[in-house]
This record gives sequence, structure tokens and C-alpha cells, in this order.
Amino acid sequence: MTEFLYEVDKNNQGKNILIVSHNTPIWLMYGGMKGMTPKEIMVIREQGKPFIKNSEIMKFDFAPIPHNRSYELDLHRPFIDEIVLGCKCGGSMKRIPEVFDCWFESGSMPYAQSHYPFENLDKFNPEKNIGFPADFIAEGLDQTRGWFYVMLVISVALFDKISYKNVVVNGIVLTEDGQKMSKRLKNYSDPMDLVDQYSADAMRYYLLSSPAMKAEDLAFSNKGVDEVLKKLIMRLQNVYSFFEMYGGFDVEVKDFESKNILDKWVLARLKETATLITKATDNYELDRATRPINDFVDDISTWFLRRSRDRFKSENIEDKNYAMLTTRKVILELSKLLAPSMPFLAEDLYLKITGGLEKESVHLEDWPENIVGELTKEEVDILEKMKETRSSVSLGLEARVKAGVKVRQPLNKLKVKSLKLKDEEKYLELIKDEVNVKKIIFDESIADSVELDTSITPELKEEGAMRDIVRMIQELRKNKKLNPGDLVELIVDTDENGKKIFDKFKDEISKTTGLSKITFGVLESSELIDLSGISIKVDIK
Repeated sequence: MTEFLYEVDKNNQGKNILIVSHNTPIWLMYGGMKGMTPKEIMVIREQGKPFIKNSEIMKFDFAPIPHNRSYELDLHRPFIDEIVLGCKCGGSMKRIPEVFDCWFESGSMPYAQSHYPFENLDKFNPEKNIGFPADFIAEGLDQTRGWFYVMLVISVALFDKISYKNVVVNGIVLTEDGQKMSKRLKNYSDPMDLVDQYSADAMRYYLLSSPAMKAEDLAFSNKGVDEVLKKLIMRLQNVYSFFEMYGGFDVEVKDFESKNILDKWVLARLKETATLITKATDNYELDRATRPINDFVDDISTWFLRRSRDRFKSENIEDKNYAMLTTRKVILELSKLLAPSMPFLAEDLYLKITGGLEKESVHLEDWPENIVGELTKEEVDILEKMKETRSSVSLGLEARVKAGVKVRQPLNKLKVKSLKLKDEEKYLELIKDEVNVKKIIFDESIADSVELDTSITPELKEEGAMRDIVRMIQELRKNKKLNPGDLVELIVDTDENGKKIFDKFKDEISKTTGLSKITFGVLESSELIDLSGISIKVDIK
């Protein structure tokens, strides 16, 4: 029936043709005229209803279309070759049968997508540098040979300049053992399964920070995505949870200038990180724009927050408020820096930390230029000295491990060879607290970078036992799911040596662990623990 239509149209150009027929032939002619598939043709006759009523007149605006042998629309060769279009010049138009390199078509994309030079000249005009050249182009390494090259050739030939300013090329993602990923072999994890298990942000960050962003091959590892989840996303979420748990929102948000060296350091690190990310992003170096985030989150979690825990609980209201305000500022600004690479985590943190009182979304925020810039002399000095501090801490803890002395056991002194921190009491206090020593002595004559005095006096041993008791109570509070502000009564079942420890350190133990009262008695159900020769059982209520 469709062939009949084509023959009638071909032999009666410019005429109106009247066709009189039954329902089914007319229905089939209509479907063929539209280039429908058999399934589509059946749909227009729902439940056997007639397509055309008796004596009804229906107009067919017929025009030949490229079609296959089933008269279904098909724009491929050779069917498209049969179509001839009229031209406003009076002639006719048909497809050029000769085939040019298909990359020429791709290379013409900058102009073809804007219909240059026939329209949109106010939005795209290479001759006037309107919308041209592009800020960047991006493609996989295996495609650059054709597309990048042809775009370059065409642009220079037409306008004597390139059509793009920057190039982003990603490498090939391979299996963990370096093989090519194959649908047939199914030697890779379903991406959506990884998203469900680790989150879209974890997978996105893993890829953006990988060598694939430098046109190098990447042996994809599920463990790598898992590491991003645990070491970056979960750590950052824990920082926010800590801020919220200790009443960070109770502190009035205002301009402040903390005198605490930890606050000054973390804000300098924030500025340093923001500047690195901004410069790398401006240079289209996506891996360098994402990697600093992981380092900064590690610094916040394992150094700033851990060293500030006591400040969050402190009775020094001013310093406590500084710790809270600093943490809030860091999370807020970091959410903006995260937005391009981890959009969902950034949105979650931003809305939580602002309470919905600022922009509707972090993605409506401006880039935080206020924290981007060259570091001041003071900021550089703080970063260098804190780096030296952390190095001394690391070496001191290594020395403890070698000596087999646990960190909770206080020691008398730590000798340090470097003089960089001499007379820098703010930094030395951090080292003493972290390595758990009473004093630091500078001595350039020692063989190693640090030297630890591991002799333990009876007084130091008692203090070590006290710290073990504190840790045991804190673990008990955690198991009973108590909040930091919950005061509890401690029941202790111990020997005479244990009672001496409690008598000596009663105030410190009570303050640190949130005790309202300490009583001694017999505990049948609790587990007996030996702490440096002291037998003890504890429970709380």
C-alpha cells in the first residue's frame, strides 16, 4: 500500500489525488507514509477500532522519506540517496555520494553546532571572537588523534587561529590487573553497584584525582573508591558530627581572630589548600585540583580536631568559642571547594553548617576568592613550624613504639636535635601533650633526630595508671551511648593501690570523664582488669 502511494506521487506531481478504499488499506498507507514500524502501526488501531469511518474524508500530506524495504524511516545509505529536496535557488539538492574523512565532520563541530555562518552570529562568530575560541575541549586519549587535530587544522585554515584554549585528555580506565574492560568478559564492577556501595562522590573523586586525568592509564580498583569513602568522606562527616555534638551552633557567628595556634594553623592550611585548588582549576589540571582536598581533610581530622578536643569541652569559654567558630568556618569554606568534585557531600555539609539560612544551595555560592591568595609571612611561618612540630611528634611516637612504652604512660623528657622550635612554647606544648612527656630538651649532640627518656618513676607510673583508668571509663561511657554532657556516678571495685590512684587523681578523673560521684564497692558482674599491677572493676550509673 505504501509503494502504491510512492508510485501515485511520482506519476502525478502537482496534482490532488483522490483515493477511495477500505479501512485497512488506508490505515496501512498512513503508517507507511509516516515511516512507522509495524509495532507503531498497530498502536494507532487500539482494540480493533476503525482507523477511518465510513464515508470519512482524510487528508494525506504525503512527502517521500528515506525508508528501508519495510517502508520504515531509515536515514542511512542507500535510502537517503533517493531523496531529492527543492532549493530556493530553483534547483534541487541531494546527498553528495562521495565520502570524506568522518573526522572532518567532527572537526567542524565548533561552527556546525551554531549554524555558522548562516545564523546566531550575535552569539558565535570566530571572525569577531564571539563565543570563540572555546575555553577547553575534553576527550579520551584514543580520540585525540582525529578530533583535536582536525579541529586545529580547520580552524587555522579558516581563521588563522586555534578553536580552543585548553585541552583536557583522560586516559584509559583498565581493570585492576591492567586488562582492557570488556562487556563480553564482564571483568569490571557495575558502576551503579559501586555508587550504591560507596557513593557517587567517592567514585567521582577517585577518578578525578587519578592518573587518568593526565592522559595516563588507570588500573581501576574498588579498594581505591572504598578508601575515598573511609579516609575522606567519613572523616569529614565525623568532623561535622563532633562540631554538632559539642554545641557548635550555640556559638554566635561573628568575625573573630583567634589567638590559638591551632586555629591560626588550620586557617592558613585552608587558605593554602584553596589557593592550590583554584590555581589548578584555572589551569584545567583536574587531578591537582582535587588531591589537596584529601590532604586537608586528613589534617583537619587527625591533627586540628584531635588536638582541639579538650578545647571543645573547655571551661575557657573564649577559647572554646574560637575552636567552634574556626571549625564552622573551615567546614563552610571547604564545602564550596568540594562542590565541583564532590557535589553531594558539599551540598549536605553546606546546608547543615548554614542551617539553610544562606544560599539555597552550595552550587549557587560564589567561589571562595576571599580565602584564596598568597600566604603572608606569618602564615608561612606557622605552617613551617607546625610541620616541624608534627615531625617531632611522629619521631617521638616512633621512639615509644621501639621502646615498647604505650602512649598513655607519661615519660619525663624528650630530647630534640633540631633547634627550629626552640623557645616556641605554643608548639612545644603540642609536642609534650601528643608524645606525653613532661619536658622537651634541645640537644644538637644526640645521634638521632629525637631521643626519648624511657625511665619510669613511681610518680609517672601512677599517672599512667590514671590515664588507663580514664580511657576505661570513657570506653564504658561510649558503650552505654552516653552524651558528652551526661554526668554519671562511678562505682569502683579495686585494691588498695587502686584506691590510692583514685584518691590522688579524683578531681582530674571526674572532670575528664564527667563524673558526679565516685563510690567504692563490690561488683560481681563487671570484668576484672589489670592496670599496671592494679586490679580494678568499674561500672557507671
